[in-house]
Amino acid sequence: MVPREIDHLMKIFLLLLVIGMGGGLGAVFRHLLAALCHNLLGMSNYTAIMVVNILGCLLIGIFFFIIEALFNHDLESRLSPTRLAPPLKNKGWWPANDPTKPVERSFQADLSAQIWAGFLITGFLGGMTTFSLFSLLSYQLQMKGDYWGILINISGSVLLGYLATALGLWLGQKVTLIIWKSPPRL
Repeated sequence: MVPREIDHLMKIFLLLLVIGMGGGLGAVFRHLLAALCHNLLGMSNYTAIMVVNILGCLLIGIFFFIIEALFNHDLESRLSPTRLAPPLKNKGWWPANDPTKPVERSFQADLSAQIWAGFLITGFLGGMTTFSLFSLLSYQLQMKGDYWGILINISGSVLLGYLATALGLWLGQKVTLIIWKSPPRL
């Protein structure tokens, strides 16, 4: 093996390791939060899982925005077409068609972004939220003939999840602008 292939394999191993760590922590957090909602707050099982999934939607919006702002601040962002981008663009983030900006990210910034996204988004939030349990609980509501419960679970999860993600992106923008006044140099 040549050194470049070894570096590539080490990078893959590192990413798999942080995704696995995040996934384990997210699964434990899901269990504890669902138990708290069900046992202490008296929520039904499907409502407790809906709360967990909606919280995950909120967090994915926040985490995605902050990771995008920190590690992709000098290139065109996937968030550039949104209404959330102008306040950051006005402060030097995400330049539009600036030929003086680097053509590609540095390896270190790219690896850092992948590690944070792997740990928080793929790992932690992937372990915390669960579409399969949402589907099973919806099916169980149908088997019990609880059609209002199915309607609330499916429409509530999808609609509130979408709104929570939008709110999370907005909060991510606000946090980014409060903590970092201009694009950081990582």
